[in-house]
Amino acid sequence: MLLKTLVWLVLIIAVLSHPDTTFQYAYEGLYQWAAKMVPTLFPFMMISSIMVYSGADLELGRMLSLPLKRIYKYSTYGLYAIFMGFFCGFPMGAKVVSELCENKKLSKEEAVSLLGFCNNIGPAYFLGIIIPMLHACGYQNTLPFLFGMYGIPAVYGIFFSRRFAKTNASPVITKNAYQNETREKLTLTGCLKKACMENTQSLILLGGYVTFTNAFRIFLDFFRLSDNMKRVLSSFMEIMGGVQTIYTGTLPPQEKVLWIMTALSFGGISCLIQTSSFLEKAKLPLSSYLKNKTVITLISFGYYTLLLYIL
Repeated sequence: MLLKTLVWLVLIIAVLSHPDTTFQYAYEGLYQWAAKMVPTLFPFMMISSIMVYSGADLELGRMLSLPLKRIYKYSTYGLYAIFMGFFCGFPMGAKVVSELCENKKLSKEEAVSLLGFCNNIGPAYFLGIIIPMLHACGYQNTLPFLFGMYGIPAVYGIFFSRRFAKTNASPVITKNAYQNETREKLTLTGCLKKACMENTQSLILLGGYVTFTNAFRIFLDFFRLSDNMKRVLSSFMEIMGGVQTIYTGTLPPQEKVLWIMTALSFGGISCLIQTSSFLEKAKLPLSSYLKNKTVITLISFGYYTLLLYIL
């Protein structure tokens, strides 16, 4: 208890010793949330929640099972979670898996297995923000980077799903279960109301986490680090602002791309805290998610090092 108290006292002292800089960092985090996270995430969050509440997630999962069932050994709902996680982006992967687990559509074991690889940076952010950065750094062929961002976790998930299939029986959605579910569907108005209330609350929480984490970039100023090192470390704290600081720094283009792509693979401490807020509702362990995210980050770092410095 004493250690926790001392930690919080250190945080307070750090903020009070550099109030203007802390304010600037917090403002940057709040701006990133309002300008980029809210308009990018909220539509996807609403659509996903409405699909879960209306039962459309099962239909989409059945459609996806045709091309994916031989690749990923998960249930119909599991395939739906993979689709939403990859195409809607972080933190939708964690949110969808948690919602499905909370609604008893996924077992806890399957949910933990899925979280290992389907909670990644969204394609909208990657294509709109990161690809122009890669072009500006002199890399016009972006296919190898797209593979690194999404192909590595996708391949990792194939092996992960087979390990899950060996140790667990994937739940099977029967016709009777589907009929029972359709009787419990909400009306469209009810779905919209419930989704809007829950997702607005979730977005406000995410904004608080982003602002809080970004503010404590102030700690890096207490160490004798080069400006570029601070920029790299800040990207592992809060990804949106951190990536921008690397890009505007003085590192060689090759190093900029290496650290930007590696930081994106990890997602940052802010993403970790945001993910934990969704996992907590479904009582899913954060430790397993962190372990797999670290493994994917290390694989990605090796891949980008090979790509940029050898190939």
